[in-house]
Amino acid sequence: MKRIFILMMMAFCLTANAQVNEMLGNAKSILPNDVKVVGVEKRSATEFLPNTEAVDAALYECIYSYNINAQVIETYSTILQIGENMTKFGDYSAYAADSILLVSDASDEDKLAIERRRKKAMFYFDADIYQNLPTDQMTVVHEVVPNLMSYEEPLGAMDWQIDEAETDTVCGYLCNKATTRYGGRDWIVWFAQEIPVTAGPWKFNGLPGLILAAKDSEGLHEFRAIAFRQATTPIAKRKDITVHKSTREKVINAKALAEKNGMNGIDLSSIRDITVMKTSGGQSSIFVNGVGLREHPNGYIALELE
Repeated sequence: MKRIFILMMMAFCLTANAQVNEMLGNAKSILPNDVKVVGVEKRSATEFLPNTEAVDAALYECIYSYNINAQVIETYSTILQIGENMTKFGDYSAYAADSILLVSDASDEDKLAIERRRKKAMFYFDADIYQNLPTDQMTVVHEVVPNLMSYEEPLGAMDWQIDEAETDTVCGYLCNKATTRYGGRDWIVWFAQEIPVTAGPWKFNGLPGLILAAKDSEGLHEFRAIAFRQATTPIAKRKDITVHKSTREKVINAKALAEKNGMNGIDLSSIRDITVMKTSGGQSSIFVNGVGLREHPNGYIALELE
């Protein structure tokens, strides 16, 4: 009886959007009995929001637009936090949620409201990249439904060719050009020596100035700074979350497989709960154990091919 009730709840959640049925596929008919299928309004702030702690003081912040220039242009809002000892790059709405969490007098209602906005973001950059955490290493934490997976790789692994003769102005700063090949793609970036930070959007690092723009040779992926400012919030890291440590190759392959197979690729015994939400763009997202499985209008176009 409990099984029938769960499936009826799932069917109710899914009738609002036929695309969600496709994402769930046949898995919805064979879910374990103890899986909860819930709507966002029925969950408390404490269920949504894990503990968050400050890991470094932030000095500056650079906000980037990240575009996937395919049949449908996907535009993501991202942010690089530049700290005293490290940097963190991730989704802007996640940064906003973390900022609220670090305010001790924020109410549960405030926390839940901003977490709803984060989860309803139509385009969400689902990786956090910490440079120099640990020292001289980069830690990448990816959402790979139904888990978070992480790996480390050395800083300074990108082989740059700098073109001092060619310049451009990005976000009001004079920039020099540099090129590299990384992750199976050729990249052109623009960095500002006026800002002596050896970091940039996504995983870029190792140049004598902050990288303010980056674009791959196919023009599919493009980062561009839209604001550089003093920081107002420390760099945060969520704790009490299970993160499966692995290698870069395994995480890249697991991410591609998860995006390709959707719900059909998930081990059903690992599912604790499922939340179905409408995004701000009218599409749907599924959260399995709190980890998002979002629709991509162009399909999954990976930043890294290898």
